[in-house]
Amino acid sequence: MSIMVNSNKTPTGKAKKGQIVIRPDSGSIKACFPRTHFAGDKQLKLGTGISLIEGWESTASKLQRRLQIELEDGKLATQEGTFNFDRYREILEEYGLRAKLRLVKSAVSSDDQLPPKPKLSILEIWDMYCEYRKHDLAETTLRQDYQSIYKNFLNSAIEATKSEDALKIRNWLLENRNICTVKKVLSATSKAYELLIHQKLISHNPFNGLVFDIGKTLGSQGYTADEKEDDEDDSDILDIVKAYKWDEVQLILDYVKNHPTRCHWYGFIKFKFITGVRTGEAIGLWWKDVKWENECLIIQRTYNSRIKKFKPTKNETIRRFPMPKDGELWNLLKSISQGEPNEVVFKSKRGKTIDPDVFRVAWHGREDKNDVGLIPQLIEQGKLTKYLRPYNTRHSFITHQIFDLGRDGKIVNAWCEHSQEVSRKHYQDIADRASHINPELPATTTQQVQQQSRMEQLEEQLRQQQEMIERLLQDRDNFKS
Repeated sequence: MSIMVNSNKTPTGKAKKGQIVIRPDSGSIKACFPRTHFAGDKQLKLGTGISLIEGWESTASKLQRRLQIELEDGKLATQEGTFNFDRYREILEEYGLRAKLRLVKSAVSSDDQLPPKPKLSILEIWDMYCEYRKHDLAETTLRQDYQSIYKNFLNSAIEATKSEDALKIRNWLLENRNICTVKKVLSATSKAYELLIHQKLISHNPFNGLVFDIGKTLGSQGYTADEKEDDEDDSDILDIVKAYKWDEVQLILDYVKNHPTRCHWYGFIKFKFITGVRTGEAIGLWWKDVKWENECLIIQRTYNSRIKKFKPTKNETIRRFPMPKDGELWNLLKSISQGEPNEVVFKSKRGKTIDPDVFRVAWHGREDKNDVGLIPQLIEQGKLTKYLRPYNTRHSFITHQIFDLGRDGKIVNAWCEHSQEVSRKHYQDIADRASHINPELPATTTQQVQQQSRMEQLEEQLRQQQEMIERLLQDRDNFKS
């Protein structure tokens, strides 16, 4: 790749004599200085600290112009005529850059001899990957997960092992950190290395395959003891294997309702099953979001258990979910003592905001405490054949609507927002249409009800028109007489 940042070139494409060029060179961005300004007959090539990612040219162009001015003012040369490394470092620091001059000094070479490729640290590679992902990740996910939690995991492992050996880092994380998050960190780090390999900045991925077999050792009930996180991943949302059948849903709800110690979870679990909302969205439902007069719910916030605060939903949208009067959802919410507008609808046994971790323990139990959760109990009794995470209540609702009731996928998406297939341009129109559909009835029944309602409207219009005609005829007869 031969990209020249400066525009002062000769017709042959080479920089004019005396011009500084900043360009990619051996996997990093280097500043190439003209031979004529410094002692010695070899060209000086120095690292700039600019990351080779999209948009690097803008920073490089600003730095080139500044260096050119410094060069022409004679500030980049010492009294002995050698290069002024101290001044160069000061300029880089002004631009928020740090060049590894320890490596850079060995990069003085002739044009036909490439300098050695600088070695990037794990955290440097991670920072470059975060920069690359900032356009396709939600800001909260990027800041809270990638730039904070995941990076801290890596940094802690590096400091504890006093090395950057990938296997040592993996083993330390597995022994000292939550297994679900460790899998995410190792997987993302491997992707970071693959990205830089593709960009020809590095040649080897030491994290490749290190996630293999982590967390695949299951208990006899078919669930992991380390399941502590409720991943909100909808990539497999239509996989019926990842959903409970609707008769299994009814079995689970009946069991929870009559459970001697965990029956207080009945309303919360049923709400998740019959609306398909995410766990955080169920916790984040306030009484002011229940619109009795409009027969709908407003889904507009979620609960972030890490920071223990309410925030906008995952995609920062506001959704309406239909709640037909005297229907299953209506009656469920009516059975709960209504609180103040800004109070949560579903509370813990102690009347507080629900802690997702406490809920997950009730769902799957804790082997280290000999606590068998609700679902493993049903598996032990032979009433269920598989364990699914709490998040899969969402899968169960969506697959039930589409495959059992024959609902249009776009309607279900307007209720649950589980995919990006519906463009923002048409989202509101579909959402308006979806808000008038009863999720408790099969699609064909709903259509029949809508058609019947339309027929009744037409019949009423016809009756009114007939009455008007009769009045006109009567007025005419009266006029003639």
